[in-house]
Amino acid sequence: MSPTMEATAMTSSEYFILDWLVLDGYCAIFNIPEGMSKIHKPARGIRMGTEYPDGLRFSMTKQEPGLKIADVIPNALNYFMVTKRMKELLEQHSGAEIEFLRFTLLNHRGRVASEDCYIANVIGTQECVDMQRTEGDLDPLKPERFMYLRRLALSEDKIETSAGVFRSAAVPRLMIVRRALKEQLEKEGITGATWYPVGDEVDITL
Repeated sequence: MSPTMEATAMTSSEYFILDWLVLDGYCAIFNIPEGMSKIHKPARGIRMGTEYPDGLRFSMTKQEPGLKIADVIPNALNYFMVTKRMKELLEQHSGAEIEFLRFTLLNHRGRVASEDCYIANVIGTQECVDMQRTEGDLDPLKPERFMYLRRLALSEDKIETSAGVFRSAAVPRLMIVRRALKEQLEKEGITGATWYPVGDEVDITL
């Protein structure tokens, strides 16, 4: 995904794609640690339960030298990874069913940087993508899903949740956020998030 500013221009969109980018001085996570099974589940909204070992250790990638931890932690795993602060904001304001999977984050030297980070596994998906108006490349193995996205269109009358954040079945790894939650998170000054109004042109590999 091409870098973009954290704040978007004024838009009439009610829904936004929440993604992440690596800020100067901040860390990122690129690799799955040993000991994590069913690695696809937190990227698709499938509950992990006891299959997830609490406190699993993830490491900062050496390709990004920063040490600061953003509230939305950039990663190449297709997970929604967050700090304790972001977890608490989601619990307070999102109204969504989220399974929080705690992990320990190690710095570039293998030392503990934080024991209070989380995969925010937003549970379930909505059949709410307008497949005719959405632009992108479908997965040849799973033609009901996109593997690359140029523009996302929603059938808003098919959204079956009032939660502030949810997933869609056609692009399950993307967090779709309602305007009210986005504005609340911006008010709180969260770091690491980048926002794309639904309907705008994007460049997202899934």
